[in-house]
Amino acid sequence: MAEQRELSDGVGEARAEAEGELALARLALDGGDLEHAAAHLGNAVASDPSLAEAYAGLAELAGRAADVGALFPMTGRLYVGAVAARSYVMFAAGQVDEAFHLLCRVAAAQPVKAWAAGWLAAPGSPPSAVASRLEPGQAARSLGQLALALPARLEPELAGLLGPFLAVARYLAAGQPEGSGLLPSLSGLARRFGAYDEAIDWCRRAEGAAGGPAAAVMLGYALRDAGQPDEAHAAWLRALGADPANVDLRVDIAELLAAQGRTADGLARLEEGLAREPGHPKAFPAACEMRFQLDQDVAHLIRLADWWRDHPEHGYAGQMLAKACGGRPWLGLVPFPTEAVANLLLNLAREKEPAEMREMEMLLTLSAVEVPSAMSALRSALPGLRFTEDPPVRAPDIRVPLAEGRYRLWAYAGTEALPVPPAPSAAASSALRSAAARRYPPHPVAAYDAAVALSGLSVDDLLGLMSHPVPPPDVPWWQRAGKVAPMYWPRSAQAWACLGLLHYRPDELWASSARRAVLVDLLRGVEDWAADAAMNALVVAAWTDPAVRDDVVALVAKRFLDGAAACRERVVTTIGPMAHLVLGTPGMDADVRDVAQLIIKREEAAGSEAPG
Repeated sequence: MAEQRELSDGVGEARAEAEGELALARLALDGGDLEHAAAHLGNAVASDPSLAEAYAGLAELAGRAADVGALFPMTGRLYVGAVAARSYVMFAAGQVDEAFHLLCRVAAAQPVKAWAAGWLAAPGSPPSAVASRLEPGQAARSLGQLALALPARLEPELAGLLGPFLAVARYLAAGQPEGSGLLPSLSGLARRFGAYDEAIDWCRRAEGAAGGPAAAVMLGYALRDAGQPDEAHAAWLRALGADPANVDLRVDIAELLAAQGRTADGLARLEEGLAREPGHPKAFPAACEMRFQLDQDVAHLIRLADWWRDHPEHGYAGQMLAKACGGRPWLGLVPFPTEAVANLLLNLAREKEPAEMREMEMLLTLSAVEVPSAMSALRSALPGLRFTEDPPVRAPDIRVPLAEGRYRLWAYAGTEALPVPPAPSAAASSALRSAAARRYPPHPVAAYDAAVALSGLSVDDLLGLMSHPVPPPDVPWWQRAGKVAPMYWPRSAQAWACLGLLHYRPDELWASSARRAVLVDLLRGVEDWAADAAMNALVVAAWTDPAVRDDVVALVAKRFLDGAAACRERVVTTIGPMAHLVLGTPGMDADVRDVAQLIIKREEAAGSEAPG
């Protein structure tokens, strides 16, 4: 059977592909092979729903088939083209309600295409003409399901493609009596188009005439999205008064209050809901996130991560973890380099392209030797760089590892650090660039899961990725980042490689595992980005596996306190990122947390006093 596209697939190909499928359908029709003709016509519609010739082909197919609907069955695996084609032939056969329901399903699955062009908004046939033939209740339910699949606010291009569906909603709303229960449902689609006044009006008409919580709930959504939070809160309180057992509504009220800076009030609403339903799939995650916002204690997020591991079907937990961790150093963001050489490279990148920098000859004087990964990134970007003299080495010596180990990234020749591992394979570089192309994951659980893409790499390859230059992912975000922070990619590459180490021989018992041994050697090696990248991987391990938490607490605390002692004697550029990791470590000792908080406050104060 001809290839068909699943209902959940993304955007299809260009018109040329649709015309090619149409040509194949014509050959099948000419040969009397209706089944293959149907498959190719479905593919043609999937590729370009605005191609009028595809619908003409469907009309011809319907004229030849005894039961054209049987050629587009709605059982088993569903294909977007087959569903759209069935919608068209059902409409042509006068089964308008089923046709509209199917069209809404297709638009919900792939909203970026002009599905309405086939018959809902075909030339000479305005949507209102179709809407007048629809059973209002069934049509409103179909539109409500479509609305739930769409973003909260449509971009202009998407709104244009989906406009015919809003036209149907408007026609239905205009014909409903004041107390109709359909009006609140229709408002959900209107507000996604930014038609807030209409959405509010429809809900107020329904609430004023019939009362009841449903209209007030939908009115609250419309008012919230329209930027009227106080009015939304009042509407939701009316709904809650009529339906006090509604825990989902308490979650909406809590998040509305938190968005207004009233997190404590929001948490109180969630606790009311949790008293009714302790394991509510939204109230519990939201409460953990709000407690974290109030006291910054990562224990709330660890509790949520543990709960999510026991209830993986509740994806809202992941959303709350992302909300809490987003933008926070190491929890949801690889920290930016702060070394002097990173600032030097940044200033050069603002004025010159990478190829120009590679051709430059430059003499540089450093006040002190800096971490080897930063120096390696500098030499890679500026191979013509020479130092006027060896940079001074301040005590405690940055070149001396904290403990001897089997796995090392760098060996010093004087003040120059040379990579110890061999260069990574091409396959390893490709795997890293592919994994990192989507940027760093939004929370530690997601970071662990994303790094499984590196699970097939050897230790040599993973260490090679950390100590040898690897081109950044060829995607727009990383291209822009290269201009804003040229050393951010090598810093991020090390973070990803260490996360990959967590998936090396994962069946080995943690205490005696190779993955722990490598990470501990990196943690206790020379002062470097690699040390806190390894520390981050250990913290991620603790987030995802309660059994390793005591071990990780001891490892992280010892390395951090060693760094804190060093920074009393000289600059330690990695101490701030390590302090954030201390605060993110499950079960970290309170006295170590206190030291970390002091360091973070000191660095924030120094940053606010910096010129420019």
